[in-house]
Amino acid sequence: MARMVVFRCRNCHCDLTELLREVPLPQEDSAPAPYALPKGEECPPRMRPGTFAYDPPEAGERVFRPQLGGAALGLRRAGLDGIVLAPTDVHGAQLTSLRGRKNGCCGLDGCDGPNLVCRCCMAEVATERSDCWTPREVVLVPAAVEAVNVGYPS
Repeated sequence: MARMVVFRCRNCHCDLTELLREVPLPQEDSAPAPYALPKGEECPPRMRPGTFAYDPPEAGERVFRPQLGGAALGLRRAGLDGIVLAPTDVHGAQLTSLRGRKNGCCGLDGCDGPNLVCRCCMAEVATERSDCWTPREVVLVPAAVEAVNVGYPS
């Protein structure tokens, strides 16, 4: 049985996500980018709603547990380091006001740093990727969030 967590802002402790269950990280190329789909077909997110995964997978054991301690967000060849989840599972964040963080041709490419801020305190908490050439995902900044263990599903 998988443990259930809610991620919240480390700065102000507001909830950022729905209740989530940890799963293995899917390969980045397992989720299609929008340009690879037939015209008009909606692109599925990399992660199934209600789930999250650590990227890189071993980082959860090495750095983030139990309270997802301070590791900096960085770019890697395979994508962003952090906690990957579906965009629909994020409810306590909004798009930043910084124009330089909202780049992309038809969505957000996520290449210029965190583009989502906490709705309560405006701290940078995540990067959304939703451009035509990227998988649809949100990557939480490990140093900006903490996991609240809410137990196991019944």
